[in-house]
Amino acid sequence: MLKKLLVVIFSGLWCVTLVLAQRSANAQQNEPAVYKNNSCVSCHSQLAEPVRVSNKYLEWQFSKHREKGVSCDKCHGGNSATADKQKAHTGVQKASVRESRLYAFNQPETCNTCHKSIVNSFVQSDHYKKLRAVGLGPTCNTCHAHMATKVLYSASEASDLCAQCHNAINFLPPRPEIPAQAEDVILAFQRANNVINWAKLLIAEGRRHGLNFDADETQLRQSEALLSDAKIAWHSFELRDIRKRADDAYFAASRIKDSVRKRIAQ
Repeated sequence: MLKKLLVVIFSGLWCVTLVLAQRSANAQQNEPAVYKNNSCVSCHSQLAEPVRVSNKYLEWQFSKHREKGVSCDKCHGGNSATADKQKAHTGVQKASVRESRLYAFNQPETCNTCHKSIVNSFVQSDHYKKLRAVGLGPTCNTCHAHMATKVLYSASEASDLCAQCHNAINFLPPRPEIPAQAEDVILAFQRANNVINWAKLLIAEGRRHGLNFDADETQLRQSEALLSDAKIAWHSFELRDIRKRADDAYFAASRIKDSVRKRIAQ
């Protein structure tokens, strides 16, 4: 009886070992090739302490940056090609150090490597000019958080973020209209997005009935481009102009949506 029990236990352990080995192999196969020889990824993925470093790795693991092939060294600096700890951290500084690639003043230059159009918009803003002049102003991770893990989709969230500086209890002159305008801009983005998607659904329905909507799709792509430009321009914080761009996209898409719906009804 004991012998049979031991056989069952060892068989179970062997099966578990095989499963874990297969999972490990699958994880390695699923890891993008760009990270296979990246010492930052291989080392930090094994860290449990300090917890702030461990958690930042996990934030990256589920971030758009990882998905797009942007590894730690692209933003933080360092040498990801060496397994030597000291050499791997050459040039890496805390974000509070002025020489750091992630220091508030330096973030736009660092992010510009990939996000040129957005950074070009941001550096034209009064926010950036005040940041450079007196250190009073937001920078990239003020809104997007560590490793750009945050994007503002909620209108109320945008309003609350703007209110952190433009409110009556801050040392800046109160500008309550700015959070309200920012909220309206995000709502305008959402409205334009929704009507564009509505038009796409109608076009798909019309095609199932054998109707041709090539011209409408061309016009709809133009509306999408208008909206995309407006979202990039958001980073200049010229809220009235951005609102107008978003509304232009909305009204153009609405005309297409109404035209398509009318043709389907006929």
